[in-house]
Amino acid sequence: MQDNRKIFSLHAILNRVQQVFDELMLGKYFWVKVEVLKVNKDRRGHYYLELVEQVEDQVMAKCRATIWSRNVERCAIDGGEDLEKVVKEGAEILCYGEAIFHPVYGFSLHVIHVDYAFSLGEIERKKQQTLLQLEQRGLLDLNKRQSHPLVIQKIAVVASVGTSGYEDFVRHLEQNTHHFSFALTCYDTQVQGEGAVRSVVRQLEAISNADFDAVVIIRGGGSKFDLDIFNAIQVAEKIAQMPLAVFTGIGHETDRTVADYVAHTYFKTPSAVASFILALAVAFDTRITQGAEALRENTARIVEQHKTKLAEVEENVGRISKFRIAGGQSYLEAQSTELAYVIKQRIQRATSELRFVELALETEVNTQLKKCKNELKDRSTRLTLWAKQGLGLEQHKIASIQEMIIARLRYKLTQSKVTLVQTEEILALYNLEHLLKKGFAVVRHQGKVLRATTRLIKGDTLEVILYKKTYSITIDHIEEIEQWKNLLMNEQQMN
Repeated sequence: MQDNRKIFSLHAILNRVQQVFDELMLGKYFWVKVEVLKVNKDRRGHYYLELVEQVEDQVMAKCRATIWSRNVERCAIDGGEDLEKVVKEGAEILCYGEAIFHPVYGFSLHVIHVDYAFSLGEIERKKQQTLLQLEQRGLLDLNKRQSHPLVIQKIAVVASVGTSGYEDFVRHLEQNTHHFSFALTCYDTQVQGEGAVRSVVRQLEAISNADFDAVVIIRGGGSKFDLDIFNAIQVAEKIAQMPLAVFTGIGHETDRTVADYVAHTYFKTPSAVASFILALAVAFDTRITQGAEALRENTARIVEQHKTKLAEVEENVGRISKFRIAGGQSYLEAQSTELAYVIKQRIQRATSELRFVELALETEVNTQLKKCKNELKDRSTRLTLWAKQGLGLEQHKIASIQEMIIARLRYKLTQSKVTLVQTEEILALYNLEHLLKKGFAVVRHQGKVLRATTRLIKGDTLEVILYKKTYSITIDHIEEIEQWKNLLMNEQQMN
């Protein structure tokens, strides 16, 4: 059967697709709203993106995209921000560019501009959506119900060490004019870029298991893109569920992040948080000082009142004491005489009782000593008898062992003699004279024993040694015959 099918190469088909695509799309630019799935940036500054459109977690479309470095610089000039703050994994962007089709690389978008205003609007939209979710779940005011001490001293600080916000916060607390002391423990945290959300959540989890008065989250300001990690629902959930009061000082004047809404109290700057903590200490110190002053005044007034009463009491006590002392002295004298008589009687009685106890104790001791001596004598007699019996048994065991060892040695010696005789007989069988008597011969060539490896030629002389005879044989004809096995079989048949 003849094959009339028309076959095309893949290259031809894709070239045709490119031709049709270029006719319709080449030179046409348009705005596209997409979600960034992956981002890669090379050392030359080019961005390589993977874009996706999803509806309820179902992927509707996906393609590659590129932003060349020259367009990256143009985007930064138009928006005033680093492009990587806007074009990041998970972000929804509005970009302007053209569609390109290549037979090898397929379809892709060539992006020349990114709308920063759209991204800012997306940040606000997602923030409001997050706040609504938190409110529906009852998390928006959860941390506000956490209490904190009147004076906050042990403070967990979630910040990036070395930044101006962190330094301002620490300096404001440590260099206070009241010389109050605060115990600051910094949990160094990444506060922007990829991985910042996980870093903040991880540090808050570590703080949950530690002993602190409060938690402070600070950052030294930044754009809305820089602060977007504090709108993440993971960070907000963790703040809301913290077992301690959380204070935020993100450092922005015009807007609040989701973290500010769920925190116990929010402040505009890190210094404002420090001022609040310092104000609590000052207020407590003022109350303590005022209370101490009031306590001193009340104490002085009460002391004066008691001094007056004490003087009156002293006067009454002096008058009554004289009368009671006179009566008490007479009573004491009578009691002393009676007490001396009673003590004397009791001493005499105790002396008699003690003598009786001494006699009884002496009798008991003598009885026990005699009993112990008899027991010791009896035990000594039994031990001597047991020792003699044990010694006899051991001597009998030793004699038995000696006899057994001597018997074994004699047996071994007999076996060794038999083995020696057998060995001597075997060695005699291998004696050369004995072997020659058996019919064996020794063949030598040039003074050496002939072997399978010896090379022989015509005219060579062989020396054949038999029992009591020696032959000198000159080789006239040589033929190698490999019949050793056959020779042995023939010999057996002959025998």
